[in-house]
Amino acid sequence: MSRFCRFNNDYDLTEVCITKKLAEDWIAPRAGEAGKSRAHRLTCVRQFGEYLYTLGYEVYFLPEQRGIWTASFVPYIFTHEQIIALFAATDNTKFCDYRRNIQNCLPVIFRMLYGCGLRVSEALKLQVKDVNLTDGILTIKGAKMDRDHLIPMSESLTQACQKYADKIWWDKDTDYFFMAPDHTMISPNTIYGKFRVYLKVMGISHGGKGQGPRLHDLRHTFAVHVLQKWVTGGNDLTAMLPMLSTYMGHKSVSATSRYLRLTAEVYPELLSTIEEKCAFVIPEVQNEEI
Repeated sequence: MSRFCRFNNDYDLTEVCITKKLAEDWIAPRAGEAGKSRAHRLTCVRQFGEYLYTLGYEVYFLPEQRGIWTASFVPYIFTHEQIIALFAATDNTKFCDYRRNIQNCLPVIFRMLYGCGLRVSEALKLQVKDVNLTDGILTIKGAKMDRDHLIPMSESLTQACQKYADKIWWDKDTDYFFMAPDHTMISPNTIYGKFRVYLKVMGISHGGKGQGPRLHDLRHTFAVHVLQKWVTGGNDLTAMLPMLSTYMGHKSVSATSRYLRLTAEVYPELLSTIEEKCAFVIPEVQNEEI
């Protein structure tokens, strides 16, 4: 929005409005610009226009423009029943000589990925000192935007971490909370591989590399399930969305707002409520990895 405001300085506007020329000039193709960037500018001005319109200002609405840029992957959103089945599959992980302790790690890791919406790298990089077992708080350091943030855990996840900690011996607080036999960080490939095994146990087919379901879809599922719970509970989504954005470590609420449309697609019975309360923040094009 700051760039759009600076862009307005070249136009002789005497009142709050979005004119046709301003809108069309703002989304005009630029030399060397990727379609993804242009799509972001289109979404920005359309959403801002929706907001100004609700305040009574004159707005020119750009027509929908398809084909500028579209995401190549649609997240797989697990049902609540599938999440329960996933946890059951992890609980049945067998002991492995060359991967000692893996049967203790995996049930907690997968509960943490879904229960906190973490990226797999964030979970595996946790050190002992980053997991507050008393207050149930995780410290995620150097996340996607190089910002540390605190993640409160649910009571059940905190208890799962406490039970796991009772079975593990760490030499120092800088050891990895989820530790490989040689005291190094567990490889993400190990988690990816076990995820594929669990999908097979659950009877969910995998479309191959890049097709999914992906491990990262547990993060997407977390966000959609949270929004579903909030909508069903009658919460004010415009007030709650920034909280979810902060919790997930997004750099902006616009990134989190993509989940509103996804939630409406997965749970169509909630569509009218979401559109009524948050129509002006639902993105029309996907423009940021979440």
